[in-house]
Parts: sequence; structure tokens; C-alpha cells
Amino acid sequence: MLLTGWNARGQVRVPRLVGDGMVLQREIPIRIWGFGSPGERVTVKFDGETASAVTDDNGKWLAIFSPKKAGGPYTMDIDGINHIWLKNIMVGEVWFCAGGSGMQETMETVKEKYADLIARADRAPIRQYHIGTRYDFKGPRQNLSSGGWETASPTSVLSFSALAYLFAAQLYDHYHVPIGLIDATVADAPAEAWLSPDALPSFPVFAAMADRYGDSSYAEGTGPADRMATGGIFNGMIAPAATYTVRGVLWCQGEANIGKPAEYRGTFATLIGDWRRHWGQTSLPWVYVQSGAHGAPAQQPEESRWAELREAQRLVLSVPMTGMAVSADLGEENGGDLPNKEELAKRLFLAAEGAAYEKANIIYTGPIFHSVRIRHNKVSIRFDEVESGLIVKGGGELHGFALAGADNHFYWAKAVIEGKKVVVTCDQVANPVVVRYGWADNPAGANLYNRDQLFQDGLPAPPFEARKLAR
Repeated sequence: MLLTGWNARGQVRVPRLVGDGMVLQREIPIRIWGFGSPGERVTVKFDGETASAVTDDNGKWLAIFSPKKAGGPYTMDIDGINHIWLKNIMVGEVWFCAGGSGMQETMETVKEKYADLIARADRAPIRQYHIGTRYDFKGPRQNLSSGGWETASPTSVLSFSALAYLFAAQLYDHYHVPIGLIDATVADAPAEAWLSPDALPSFPVFAAMADRYGDSSYAEGTGPADRMATGGIFNGMIAPAATYTVRGVLWCQGEANIGKPAEYRGTFATLIGDWRRHWGQTSLPWVYVQSGAHGAPAQQPEESRWAELREAQRLVLSVPMTGMAVSADLGEENGGDLPNKEELAKRLFLAAEGAAYEKANIIYTGPIFHSVRIRHNKVSIRFDEVESGLIVKGGGELHGFALAGADNHFYWAKAVIEGKKVVVTCDQVANPVVVRYGWADNPAGANLYNRDQLFQDGLPAPPFEARKLAR
């Protein structure tokens, strides 16, 4: 009996994410990890390579394999005092898909629109691991509470994240390799809820909240369903997966921070750096959705918290290896439901081509505001990523620009394209100080795009605000 008890404690184990049917990331060193007794030697065999590891004092072991080409199916043998055999493993592209309701909505909700794609789901090797909602305010968990890898079929794909699956379909059509999606979503969770405990000292209010929850009497793995409480989601859903090698993060979140949009830039930028540290990938690509349109189109220039949020998201593009997909021109959002998911997935794919795959000579973003020059009543705006030039989508006049003077009262303005810049004037504003583009809850009609190398329509310019620099 004593011998049997020792063997049970000493058996090598793997986390749920490392299991049958998993997709491993190609062309990047692959990390396989698990648990056992301290000091136990573990041998892992995969695709003709053997990697060894020794369990550390905390009972965790880590084996690293050299980069692999796409392919499969493969098997994996893990040996300690016991043997684990994993099967049906593929190597391809793996994306960690996270955020709120925009990423959480499943193919089930859009099955009528994408009936043909769903019927052909088993023709593309796309797999998903869904991480169930789990809070833990005591500390980072070692393993996910549930889940397993699932292969897309006309039936199973209905439970896949719609935005992530449409993105994966774009990836497969382009690269023709297996695609793995790790889905970690919580509706209405603000950005700060996804921060790790390590990042909280930079935010005293969030840190105090985390301490309060951590010191509570809630049992491990349970607690109040307060998505505003920092640390809980990271500990329960992200920490157990952060060892898994991925190509990048696909992110759709922001609406839960609409109450304080000005703070979002700092929180989101910190979140990206925080996850990169935990993944051990300092340049982990991050591709995200800029928040969509809400409500009726603006008849007059207006103040807008949604516009402030989009501006915060745009400014995060200054973080290296990030890409953003504009969505505000695709129609009104309805309860987190993103309209025209197929076009948005295409834009996310193009953003990934730039941020993650570093493809040259492609349009992966619309015109990005670079600088503004104001002289007398004329505002001259320069853009990056103009490719073959700036255009008015659909022709006609350029819409969506507004000017204000020192009184901060905005008026619609006349805007014309002059080469690779836009010149803006307004009869009611003799001495402009601020220029805005697409600044509204619903910026319908904003129509500045770039043109690709074949002189076809490119992508939309993100909304922005720019002020005259004080001398």
C-alpha cells in the first residue's frame, strides 16, 4: 500500500491543454510541460526528436523541442515512472483568442449566414480548445479546470468562436496548414480583469481590489462573479495556458471599459506587455479589433466616449508587433454583436500578416494618422501606410472631418485629398486648434481609405483626434 501511494504521487502528468488532438505552433520552439514529483526525470519523444526534463522543486517539468514544419497527425510519448501516449497531434498555426462578447459569440448564432461554410467545416484542419470561465483570486492555477481539443466539423464548429473561426478560415486559405484556436473569453470583462498579479502594482486601485479578494474567505477556484475584480480571470484562465507556444494573440475587447475610455490605453498596453512576459515571448504579436459603431449616425459633431475608446485603441499601435482592425465602418454593433464578421476577420488576417508574419508589399492597415500642421485656417494632415495613395471610398466628397478652435466647439469641415495628405478647412473656424476624424458613437459616412498597388480600394483610416502643438 505504501508503494502504491508513492507511485500515485510520483506519476508524471500533463495539463489538459497538452492532450490528444492538440495543434502545436510551427517554426517556433515547442514547449511541452507537466507535473510530477520533484527531481523526477521525464523524457518526451515527438516527431523523431527526444527532449528530457527534470521536475523542479515545485513539481513542474518543461521540455523544449526544436521548431517543426507544419504537418501531422503525430503521436507523442512521455515517460517518467509511468507512460503517457498522446495522439492525433498536428503542427501548424496557433492563435490565442481572448476578450469579451465580440470574440465569445459562436458560429451557432450566425449559422444561417454561414451555412455553406459550416457545411464544409470538416474540409479544413481547424481545431479549438475552449477555456471555460474560471476565476481564482488566490493565485495562478497550474491547470485548466476543463476542456479538450475539438476538431471542426459541421456539428462541432457551431460551438467555435465565430470571429476566431472566420479568422482561422482566412489563415487556412492562405497558408494551407492546420490551425489551432485557444478560446478564452468572458463577456463584459474589462481589460484590467485580464492583468496578472505581477502587473497590478502599477495600478494601486486594481491592486487594492485584488488584495481584498485574495484575502477573502472564498475557496480556491470559486468566488464572486465580479469581472471588475482584477487577477481572477488571469489566474483561472490565462496562467494555466501561458506556457503553450502560440503565434500570437487575437483580441476583441474594450466595451467593458467604456466608463473610463481615457484610461484604456495605459491598461491595454500594460496588458500586452504583461502577457508577453508570462508567455516568455517578448515580441508576441497582438492583433485586435477597434471598437465598432453604436447608435444612430451623428447629425452634428459630438463628444463621444466610444470615439475616446477607439482613440485609446489606436494609440496602442505604438506598441511594437501590434495590428488593429477597424470595425466602426461595418455597421452598428448590437449588444456586442459585430456586424459583417467575415470582413472583420479578413481585416484581422491582414493585420496579422503585418504584425505576426511580417509580410512585405501588402496593405495590412488603412491610413494611420502621422502628424498635423495648422497654418492660419488650414489644417494639413499626413498619414502613414498610404500605399498607392489616399482615396474617397465610393467617390464623391470626403466626410467625417471636424474642426474646433480654442473654444473646443466643433463644426463639420471640408476635406480634400492632396497627394498623400488631407487638407481640412472650415468657414466657422478661423483659427483651428483641434481636428477630428470619425469622432462619433457611430461614424457612419467616414470614407477615407488607402489604395492598394493594383489601384483598388484598400482599408479604412482609423478615427483619430489631433491637436495643434503649443509653442
